[in-house]
Amino acid sequence: MKYILLICCLALQCVAANAQQLSFKDTITAYNNNRICTNGKGMLTLGAWGIANMAAGGAGYFAAKQDEWKYFHEMNFAWGAINTGIAALGLRGIGKDRAHKYNYLQAYQQYQANKRLYLINAGLDVLYVGAGVALTEIGRTSTNKKDMLTGFGRSVAIQGVFLLLFDNVMYASHARRNSKWRQLLDEIQITGSGASLMINF
Repeated sequence: MKYILLICCLALQCVAANAQQLSFKDTITAYNNNRICTNGKGMLTLGAWGIANMAAGGAGYFAAKQDEWKYFHEMNFAWGAINTGIAALGLRGIGKDRAHKYNYLQAYQQYQANKRLYLINAGLDVLYVGAGVALTEIGRTSTNKKDMLTGFGRSVAIQGVFLLLFDNVMYASHARRNSKWRQLLDEIQITGSGASLMINF
């Protein structure tokens, strides 16, 4: 609950920063808070997906009549547990991130690091999808562990598709603020101080 409240507070701060005359320090804080808001929303989404997969996977495993679908739900449950754990750790990290005071260079480096992380994850997601499809195809022609390969393969492919969509949306959400960061950095280079800046979200 405290993580949800944290995200709500940050969201309000992002809205409050809209079209206000901000000092250089406050501008950096607003940009950094917006980055944290975006990550927070992403972790809540990932956590919700994980919990849904655990619930559906657990129920589906016991309800399934065929071994193939038991394996499918079993793998979904496992992915759900992992994603929920990642989301929980992410929300915990956001609290620490929020408490840290960044200068303009550190804030920009964190922004770049977040974009890079989601982009790398998107590349891995493509591999997950490919591995899932490959397992499914192998299972269809295999005489050994056919149900397990097919069930696991379908699950991995579906999970990979979701994560690919998730990571691309997260990357795009951060990347759309590139121009604002460039404008801020240009202002620093031109004036040498950036004492007062107007920002609009």
